Amino acid sequence: PAEAPAGLRLLDGEAPAATVRMAVHVEVERLRGEGIEPTLALVAVGEDPASQIYLKRKRAACAEAGIRVTDALLPAGTGTADVVARVRELGADPGVHGLLVQLPMMSPADPHAVLEAVPPGKDVDGFHPVNVGRLVAGHPAPRPCTPAGVVALLDRYAIGIEGKEAVVVGRSNIVGKPLALMLLARHATVTLCHTRTRDLAAVTR
Repeated sequence: PAEAPAGLRLLDGEAPAATVRMAVHVEVERLRGEGIEPTLALVAVGEDPASQIYLKRKRAACAEAGIRVTDALLPAGTGTADVVARVRELGADPGVHGLLVQLPMMSPADPHAVLEAVPPGKDVDGFHPVNVGRLVAGHPAPRPCTPAGVVALLDRYAIGIEGKEAVVVGRSNIVGKPLALMLLARHATVTLCHTRTRDLAAVTR
């Protein structure tokens, strides 16, 4: 492959991720010694092929970390009320410590209503409006995993954030917006680009 332009680095996430899973495994074993079996519930509607790949990876990561997974897989066409009822049931279960709703969610289920049914304290993705608000306000709360992983990678490779100019391409609620907020909280000057950005090439240069 061609050499990267001067000053650019490719950050490999595999090794840091493995280190995190090992550390989590140690903590899981400690909790098991106290009679607690950390359990994650995965909620999905339908069998979207891409979602199935993501769910498989999440199960594998949990298995490596020693976290028990319980699946709540609902058939395509399940309505909002039924999905919300299942989420609330899992949220009220003291044996379930974290809850993850796989997105995108197949219609007619409304993903916004489903996400709001997740107890904020069990919202491992940090998508509940309460946790989004805490992110905006700079308070502790679960953070969306992909942007949190980006910040963790920057720290792992000792790439300073404070005072830097950061350009985030994409304004999704899952990655772009929360990443911009996380970088801002670390004192970066952040430019958030999107599909209406006039000259993306110039901004990223």
